[in-house]
Amino acid sequence: MYGFLLILQYIGVVSIMLEAFYVTRQRISRLQLLLMMVLFSSLFNLVGYTFEMKATNYESALFSVKMAYLGKPFIVYTLYLFVLEYCGIRLAKWRRNLYFGVAMLIMILVFTSDLHPLYYSSITFVNEGLYPHLNLGHGILYNLYMAFVVYYFISMFFACVKKYKVSDSALIHKQIICILLVVFLSLFTLGAFLLGLTKEYDATNIAYIFAVFFFERLMRKYGLFDTLTLAKDEAVDHMANGLLVMDVYDNIIYTNEEARNILQEYEKYHHGSVEDVMLLAKEGKPLCIQHDSNNAESEEQKIHRVYSLALKNVDHEETHYGQMLILSDITVQYCYAQELKSEVEKKTKEVVLMQRDIVGSFATMIEARDGITGQHIKNTSNLVKIFVNILKKEPAYCDIITDDYGEMISDAAHLHDIGKIAVPDYILQKNGRLTEEEYQIMKGHPVEGAKILNNALNGLESENYYQIAHDMALYHHEKYDGTGYPAGLKGHGIPLCARIMAFADVYDALRSRRHYKEPFSLEKTIEIIKENIGTQFDPELAKVFLSHIDELDAAIDGKNQMGILT
Repeated sequence: MYGFLLILQYIGVVSIMLEAFYVTRQRISRLQLLLMMVLFSSLFNLVGYTFEMKATNYESALFSVKMAYLGKPFIVYTLYLFVLEYCGIRLAKWRRNLYFGVAMLIMILVFTSDLHPLYYSSITFVNEGLYPHLNLGHGILYNLYMAFVVYYFISMFFACVKKYKVSDSALIHKQIICILLVVFLSLFTLGAFLLGLTKEYDATNIAYIFAVFFFERLMRKYGLFDTLTLAKDEAVDHMANGLLVMDVYDNIIYTNEEARNILQEYEKYHHGSVEDVMLLAKEGKPLCIQHDSNNAESEEQKIHRVYSLALKNVDHEETHYGQMLILSDITVQYCYAQELKSEVEKKTKEVVLMQRDIVGSFATMIEARDGITGQHIKNTSNLVKIFVNILKKEPAYCDIITDDYGEMISDAAHLHDIGKIAVPDYILQKNGRLTEEEYQIMKGHPVEGAKILNNALNGLESENYYQIAHDMALYHHEKYDGTGYPAGLKGHGIPLCARIMAFADVYDALRSRRHYKEPFSLEKTIEIIKENIGTQFDPELAKVFLSHIDELDAAIDGKNQMGILT
């Protein structure tokens, strides 16, 4: 009998080692790690108990018991954690730590058992029975620990029963039955040993040996790890969102099927790489994939797919393992948002144009107060428009005066004298020269105009348009030498739009009839402008202006009606 039990121990050791090797080759998971712990705990216990069966004296037998207890207290503990993990039950961290502490305490008590009677009340070596062995009396903590072990078995039983009831899978039912057989066999052999039915041989070793074969059946026939792994792989690989997983060195270690499709499409149409996608994610931008389309009128119409990019850290218990990038298809939401944005921009533009018309009409009415009607506004706007188009072709200004700038300055020109609303009629309509006091009142119209535009346009128009209109109204009477008003700006300190406006304003004033003068001829107008180059006018602008004087002069409408000399 002794030889049979010893061979059984050897078979158990070899079987556990082979099964442990097989388990290590499974994909890492909490379940796999826990089963590894069960097997290694059982291995330490079997090796130690085998040495005990071959011990010939007290010292070697006690040493073997201590070796066995490197694993024995942890077998049921790790089996308990394994069963709960399989059943989807998570213990609170403090409970896991408590149960681990109990297992450690039992190991320490055994290692120091020759110093106290807490775990073993007595230890004697006898040569009777199947083989020489230690006769161990059970102390109070041994009995308390056995109660703990019974609690483990009861908890595992109810956890398995609960999972069996809630699951409709025949495969899972078979897996649960295998696990219950391990639990019942372990409990049965423990009871047999405690009752003395197996005499000095600890029958729980038989349970642990047979448990190896149950676990083998559980893994190979009933696909314990295969089921979980395949389910996870299937869920992740075929999830609706794309998924990329990077390690701590930003090397890609996994991409699911959707992510591979997205990246292939991105490379095909944009020659983009994973690095480009990662850069977009870090910048918080979406990934837009556009297909070439001859019928598309805008970039938005070329869009085929749009993906949001969510970059998340993979951290566990304060350790950083890498990052994962989730690509979610938001094409419908994006296109709806773009359409909504387009509609808002369209309505906003309509409101802005309406507002500009109202403000422009207001400016025209103000001009009409001095008997000029709106001709001055029309003429100056035409002059500014032609002048900026000319300047756009000049090397010195082509980078400054863009199409948008030219359009805004031409449109804002008609608002330059809006501040004249604050000037009394008797000054605006006076036929003779203004007195010094009246002139000072007239000089206040640029500041008043800037205030009006600030109230009417600021916050409603674009910042660039508002700034141009504001500067043209406030600074169009500034002079290049710094003697102008209201701020006394000098040279290029005067905004370019105001320097351009000054040419249009003065040129139309010289060539048109006013209450206080007759229109000047073209030759006289050119002469006056030349005389004021460097004092009132920017020399560089004046050179361009005079070189295109015929083209600019043609921009003034209604010459005959206005009585302009030619």
